[in-house]
Amino acid sequence: MDKFIRLADAVTEFEADYNDTAQTDHTKYTLAIQQDELKAIWRKVKTAYEELVHSDRLDATGVATVKPKYKSSYAVYLRCMSNMAELHAKLVKNDNDVEDMSAREHNIQLPSCDTDVFKGDYLSWPTFRDMFTAIYIRNKRLTPVEKLFHLNQKTEGEAREIVSKCHLTNDGFQTAWKNLSDRYENKRILVNTQLKILFNLEAVENECGSSIKKLQRDINNCISSLQCHQIDISNWDAIITYLCSTKLPETTLALWEQTIENKTEISKWVDMNKFLSQRFQTLETVSDIRGSKNYPTTLPHNSNNHMESQQKRLKPFQASVPKAICTFCKSNEHKLSSCQEFFNLATADRISFLKNNNSCLNCLSSGHVVSRCKSSFNCRICHLRHHTLLHSQTVPPKATFPTSNSFSTDDIASSSAQAQARRDSTNTNNVQACFVNTSKGVLLGTARVNIFFKNNNFTVRALIDSGSEASFITESLKRKINLPSKRMRAQV
Repeated sequence: MDKFIRLADAVTEFEADYNDTAQTDHTKYTLAIQQDELKAIWRKVKTAYEELVHSDRLDATGVATVKPKYKSSYAVYLRCMSNMAELHAKLVKNDNDVEDMSAREHNIQLPSCDTDVFKGDYLSWPTFRDMFTAIYIRNKRLTPVEKLFHLNQKTEGEAREIVSKCHLTNDGFQTAWKNLSDRYENKRILVNTQLKILFNLEAVENECGSSIKKLQRDINNCISSLQCHQIDISNWDAIITYLCSTKLPETTLALWEQTIENKTEISKWVDMNKFLSQRFQTLETVSDIRGSKNYPTTLPHNSNNHMESQQKRLKPFQASVPKAICTFCKSNEHKLSSCQEFFNLATADRISFLKNNNSCLNCLSSGHVVSRCKSSFNCRICHLRHHTLLHSQTVPPKATFPTSNSFSTDDIASSSAQAQARRDSTNTNNVQACFVNTSKGVLLGTARVNIFFKNNNFTVRALIDSGSEASFITESLKRKINLPSKRMRAQV
């Protein structure tokens, strides 16, 4: 009797604990665990009741006392299970709605993905192998004979001959794929090919950004390929840095040596790779400003061969200087800063055009971003780091914006020295800043806030800061109440 009463009371206590927990603290996973726990308790109650009723220990009065207790416990069990089931279904529905909304937002039509035709090249075999496996072999809707048909269509030359020897049947695909893999899955040849590229790099004769970038890219491609073939190159820094140093022009090599702090230690390829990135970006910037792509290295010469070098240089030649081309209208008569069509655009459209063409928002040149811009000119209206043509009209202008078609970059941009002189010439009031140094703390008040959103109640804790100019919400609370949001750039 006592055992049955304790188990029946456990069901009532379980429901009380469930009702005391806020709905926002429940998830579909915790509800599933709680449902299993309540079912286990009820099975024990039912077993104890049946043993008690069918035993000879109870008389008619005891049976009349036990049955109402059992019925009331069963009603509590049903009510609690029903509440948990409804909340579980609501949480599952909310998750499905979020997934459907995310799928609708990202439902874009992507171009078809397919592999190139394999012509029997060892270097292209790894790419063909992985692409054909992902697109055709792992496609469960294709039968083996269909896979063999596509394999015939995607091979040429010697590879096509190997595949065509197998009959176009379901059993023929595995044989054809195995024969093709055995023929071209030659790790030794693949590694040797990458080593041949690494040890036969083309030397860079001139201080040219594109040539240095190509040298860096070839070395990194070889390193990536060797790592894909499980070749341990963690101790190859001395070899790689030496090979790269022998291919660099004299000025770049001297600059690299100047960046080495400890001349007695072996240089790391990570450091040299970072230096090469900065070097070719600098050369590209200089080339864009000067309008020249290649700068020949100036080699030192002594007095003995000075006359000989002069005689060799005194030869007729013709220089071709490229004209500045407007990136917006493709005209070679003016620059982008003097383009009337570009000036007629709205400020937001100008910024969008420059970002899409990988152009600098400060000097309007292509090939770098504003964080790497070497120009000392800023906006002559607000003196911030952007071009005057990109100045937002929401800020009160400090100077008249040019309306003529004959303005240039020099007329629009202003140097930092000019900006400082202009600021010095304006009348300003002296402002004295003071602060108090105290060890006393400040206690801010909080409040419990009930949020009602999409038929759901959420109880959260709010911090009351009367001096704040904006309101904020935590990322976890935003996800919990499924609040719609959008990304934006703002200064806090």
